[in-house]
Amino acid sequence: MPPASTREKASWAMFDVANSPFATLMITVFFGKFFQEHVVPRSLAHRSHTLWAVTVSTAMALVALSSPVVGAIADHSGRKKPLLAVYVTVCAVATTLIATVSVGTTAGMITAMVAMIVANAAFEGGYVFYNAFLPELASKEEAGKLSGTGWALGYVGGLSSLAIVLAFGWLPKGGALTDGWRAIPVLVAIWYALFSLPILLFVKERAPRNPPPPEGWIRQGFRGVRETVRTLKDYPDLVRFLIAYLVFTDALETVLVFTATFSGSVLRFTDDDNAKLFLVLNVCAIPGALVFGRLVDKWGGVKSVALTLVLWLMVVVGCVVVTSKTQFLGVAVIAALGVGGTQAAARAVVSRYVPQHESARIFGFMTLAGRASAVVGPLVYGLVADFTGSIRAAVGTISLFFLAGLALLSRVDEPRALARAEEAARERESAG
Repeated sequence: MPPASTREKASWAMFDVANSPFATLMITVFFGKFFQEHVVPRSLAHRSHTLWAVTVSTAMALVALSSPVVGAIADHSGRKKPLLAVYVTVCAVATTLIATVSVGTTAGMITAMVAMIVANAAFEGGYVFYNAFLPELASKEEAGKLSGTGWALGYVGGLSSLAIVLAFGWLPKGGALTDGWRAIPVLVAIWYALFSLPILLFVKERAPRNPPPPEGWIRQGFRGVRETVRTLKDYPDLVRFLIAYLVFTDALETVLVFTATFSGSVLRFTDDDNAKLFLVLNVCAIPGALVFGRLVDKWGGVKSVALTLVLWLMVVVGCVVVTSKTQFLGVAVIAALGVGGTQAAARAVVSRYVPQHESARIFGFMTLAGRASAVVGPLVYGLVADFTGSIRAAVGTISLFFLAGLALLSRVDEPRALARAEEAARERESAG
């Protein structure tokens, strides 16, 4: 097939615009804090951190278990777009269901937890297919640039959706709870479905489309996972990077999930304060994604990711010692630069380390690494916060994951990883 057109690349990047409001509103700014303060019944308020952590961790466990299988199915079938469409639909429907729950009741809490688990699992699982298009659309010399552009546009999407929520006053104010909050999940669902259309309509499937195997796609998917596990031994530096990614993403996911809770509980941020904070952070994250995405192409992936982890260590130390909203804003700006940079750079690194024909399967394992780790981090944070009564102590534990990630990254030989990916691509071409 011909090289990717500008329209295809732009349509691919628009999917980051589609999915960012879910991450911004349902995970970070709004629903996590809202769930703990309003959805959980008063009789269980003392376990609200743990209940939210269980909700997030369960979704991540489902993603971790399923991603390698669906990634293998996508590579074998050549049907990344239909699979992505299914995940988008499931996420949109489940997110809409959240708008119907009764707050402060056990039944409403259970419904919200189940719907959020399904929505979050579908949201995160969709990244397997989305990311797998990156090696097909950009060369290894341009992967960082396209990845960073996608993440930057994503922050524009998060910023825009958050601005709409603030403009219409849908966030709870003080102790007054109105039904305005129900418009937020509906907005997220519609936004996700609408802005997913460009990638589904305009990006071409470059992998050959194969008929269903006699044993069916599911069994084929599990067989593909076994093949990928055997194949990974030929990519030792990729494996080392995925292990490091597992560790530092654990910390990153924990920060994203509990930021609003930290600012509200420790520094007495209101819902409006948090929303305005994240407006600022989304603006700051845009240059972070663009700069670090391009830095991967010019300076190397491992060094770029390591630099973002240093920024995150500064953020954790800052959160432990800050005592005012102004101080926290400075720390949060550093975090915004780091979150855009870490995610854009890590995706570009994996794209550079794998040949195209292995992309969905390897990105499935990348998702497994990221989401398997995210089962542990939020749960540990929630338990430490609930049983010690100190959110600062819970934040302090995050630094250990970033330090471990830096140590593991030091063992990745990037030139050798790039050479191995090129060799695998040539072997594939020779085999016909």
